[in-house]
Amino acid sequence: MSTHTSAAALILGAALLGLGTPAASAAADKPTVEVHAYMQNRGYLAAGANPTFRAERISVSTQAALPHDSSGYIELYYHPWATASGLYLESAYYDTPLGPGRLRVGKGRRLTFGITPSYGNRRTSNYGVVAEAFTQDRIQGVQYLLQRGALDAGLSVQTAFRLGTRALGEIPGDAAYNAAHAVPHLSLRDLPGELSSKPQVSARLGGRWGDGPNGLRAGFSGSWGGLDGRDLANLRTSAPTNPLTPGGTPALLPASTTRAGQWQLGPDFTYRHPSGLLAQGELFFAEVSALGFAGGYLLGGYEAPSGWRFYARYGLQEMHTARTANPLSWDTRQFSLSVVQPLRQGLWLQYEYERNSERTHGPKVNNDLFFAELFTGF
Repeated sequence: MSTHTSAAALILGAALLGLGTPAASAAADKPTVEVHAYMQNRGYLAAGANPTFRAERISVSTQAALPHDSSGYIELYYHPWATASGLYLESAYYDTPLGPGRLRVGKGRRLTFGITPSYGNRRTSNYGVVAEAFTQDRIQGVQYLLQRGALDAGLSVQTAFRLGTRALGEIPGDAAYNAAHAVPHLSLRDLPGELSSKPQVSARLGGRWGDGPNGLRAGFSGSWGGLDGRDLANLRTSAPTNPLTPGGTPALLPASTTRAGQWQLGPDFTYRHPSGLLAQGELFFAEVSALGFAGGYLLGGYEAPSGWRFYARYGLQEMHTARTANPLSWDTRQFSLSVVQPLRQGLWLQYEYERNSERTHGPKVNNDLFFAELFTGF
């Protein structure tokens, strides 16, 4: 067993034992600790790649009910491509009532900006270009959430995101295919082991109208913070080892640029009709140092009473800079179709097709892909 694997096992064991302590004072028929897990296994098809089957993602989490309506949550992930071992800490936070709202301290999903992309509300299995650029990653900090009547608001102070990349049309683990077909795009990242040196503030003001899963949810979000000095240097320099200038392609900003701040803002909405029809969308504008960019998408779908689900999403990312050989300067478009076939409780198949296109500095890149995914959860 590797050092990383052993450490992860110890963390999970400590979480189960530590979070389980309050059970001693609880009634025997009311457990205070729950353990959940899920896994995604995929078979990929893409032009230029051999058909392949991969373990995509495994999650194990524990949630403990603590005194005073508080809770603790820890989640470990296995992504084969994420770190040297594939293991990393996905979430670890304490949640408790405070005044009229709730306070959450630790690492977890950012609930104070846009539509928090959980597995359920992103609908497609892949996150999509906009979520990858703006909302996908976890934050490390303090969040305060307030829901009263129609009001839906939140405020957080966290470690700022770093600048990184994600790839369109990527098949995880297929290095040869990805080198020729996957196209990186600029993303705000919680880079493993590379925390930003700057703070960031995020806020969302919105409302909820309707009962249960039906009705309208809409809001407007903003995020402001400093830009890590390493990211500013990466924006201004061209080097083969710079993640923002792949292979030594041109820098995204002039070497004389000194602006060291960042901001992102925009609206979001989700509407679901009792019939099962739904629509969802987000639009964000952003600036990191002097580099501006924007992203948005619209998703439509139908969720049948039988459990079958059908989704279509069109998304884009626009880069407000001159188009060069650097793929991070290219505008991107993504069209996704997804169908979910229920099999039994906690088990389903999802079929997903992505058509990706980039306004390149040269020839078109063929990076469309299809995958079939078996999701298992308990």
